[in-house]
Amino acid sequence: MGNAETQHLSPVRDDERQMLDLSRKVNHSQYCKHVGGEFSDKCLTDLPWSIADSISLYEQLDVSFNRLTTLLPELPLRIPHLSFLNLSFNCLTGLPESFGLFFHLKTLLMPSNQIKKLPRSFTRLVKLERLDISDNDLQELPEDIGKMESLARLNVSHNRLKKLPESLASERIRVLLADNNRCEFPPQSICDEGSKVTLKFLRSQCSGRSTELSPKLNVFPRVRGNVLQSSVANPDSARAQYVQSQTETLNTAYRTKTPLLPPPGATALPMDDLRDKIIGMIYGAAVGDALGISTEFMTRDECEFHYDPESLTYADIVRDKNRVRWKRGEWTSDFDQIMLVLDSVIQWAGVVDELDFAKKLQGWAQSGFPELGDTEGTVSSYTISKVLEDHNYLQKPHMAAESLLRSSHGCNGEEATGDSVRLDSQCHLADNGALARSVMLGVPHFYNLREVHENTVRICKATHAHPLCIASAVTVATVVSLLLQGKCGPRNASSLEQVIFDAKMEGVKYLSSAEDRLDYEACMNARHLDSVDVTEEGKMTHTLKALSVGVVSLRGQQGFRAAILDIIMRGGDANTNACVAGAFLGAMCGYSSLPVAWVTGLQSRRRAYLDSKINLLLDMMGIP
Repeated sequence: MGNAETQHLSPVRDDERQMLDLSRKVNHSQYCKHVGGEFSDKCLTDLPWSIADSISLYEQLDVSFNRLTTLLPELPLRIPHLSFLNLSFNCLTGLPESFGLFFHLKTLLMPSNQIKKLPRSFTRLVKLERLDISDNDLQELPEDIGKMESLARLNVSHNRLKKLPESLASERIRVLLADNNRCEFPPQSICDEGSKVTLKFLRSQCSGRSTELSPKLNVFPRVRGNVLQSSVANPDSARAQYVQSQTETLNTAYRTKTPLLPPPGATALPMDDLRDKIIGMIYGAAVGDALGISTEFMTRDECEFHYDPESLTYADIVRDKNRVRWKRGEWTSDFDQIMLVLDSVIQWAGVVDELDFAKKLQGWAQSGFPELGDTEGTVSSYTISKVLEDHNYLQKPHMAAESLLRSSHGCNGEEATGDSVRLDSQCHLADNGALARSVMLGVPHFYNLREVHENTVRICKATHAHPLCIASAVTVATVVSLLLQGKCGPRNASSLEQVIFDAKMEGVKYLSSAEDRLDYEACMNARHLDSVDVTEEGKMTHTLKALSVGVVSLRGQQGFRAAILDIIMRGGDANTNACVAGAFLGAMCGYSSLPVAWVTGLQSRRRAYLDSKINLLLDMMGIP
């Protein structure tokens, strides 16, 4: 037999599994002073280091009547077995996003704090049965709070709530206290009458509507590598490892495994949502491209003649001179280029290099993806086809693109002179060939916009040197990055407009021509597809067309299916337009909410190949 290492461990005492009482005992006089803001010197302002620096097995923790203002993000990892937590009468203004990792928590008492908002991960407290968050500063509750699997008793009285979520009409909720708020729904007068009256009102108003959890449409086949300690089947364990890994970003050994691991605070999104949005962005682009080819370069009348938008699938794509180059359910050259960028990022451990991209682009143009059965790539961009003809392209791709721009003439016969030139789209050098691939550049280092912009400019200029192409590419990558940072909540028009404005301000920096700036501003200010004119003669493939369609799709908030169908049924360069818009909308709604038939309808061999690449990317980002 081999050697075995034995360790003599002391048994865990019963008291170590029970209550840790750090509360301050107060009499009536002390209570009044504490509530009035006169805090005793004996009040804790932080949890003891013994809790913060080690793992304990306590199942109950009471820290009431202290002066805590924040909780450590790693607390759920330090006291993982808590079923009871009393944070009453402290000075907490919020909870960390990691709070949702208290997987065993059944009772949570937080009255008389200053909490303004619950974290998005809060609804993942699957065992929480009783919640008291009265006497705080809440203005809203999570819309899905009533869908929490075990929640039965909820006290939100004495806050500043304007409405109660309809999900609280669930039959699981037995007690709901919401007096002394500012509710408009239900009317505050109803809420002040007590739990039974409030629940009766909610259930009568919401009858016929589903208040139960609806299943997610898509579940990504996540296959973890050896980046995290184990490829555990239990997703909760993987989530816990992810949160812990964020505190190890300076560990060299760990960074070599996860070179794209986001630092703490990189996003306001819970880890599950971040993963869902990254996959959604990639698959949204793939679906948009593969379905958009159905109407590429058709007129609107031709679209309506050939297709019924209510039932459009890949099987309906007509076979003609333009579409016969791809099998039904295959994406086209736009998403192929996204795959090239993704391949390069994975191969070079997160480094974005224009020379490697140029090499991959030339190889793809000659042979496509041989591993997928391709024999050649389909280059649909005039600009890309021309730069690939340059004999020095592999050594100096930027110079090849710049040389092409300088040697071209405007349609009015004027000499092109770099940034100052204005080329009509008929000259093809401001086409959208570099736009779709830029969505992928918003993912690596999404939390560092400066690096996102530098990477995007390098890859754009590997084929397209026109200032409008660069500005468009930077804008697209910025939108994706800001969505992954959690800058825009669902159905939040004001935060969405801020994302679009911030992206516009980054893109416009790359334009020196007043005329280019005017066109770019008009593109970014578009609010309806009717104003874009996607079939405008000579300008269907202009980079600003696809960018404008993407921006309009974000503003429209129609949902993925409706928005993509609207784009497709207008024709023009529909696959590029739908590819960019699909990436934006996928990053908004997430992979789980994409139309399932459109996802599963993609060619299975290509879908499996894409899944393997996405899994590698998620491993590099340390995302379970």
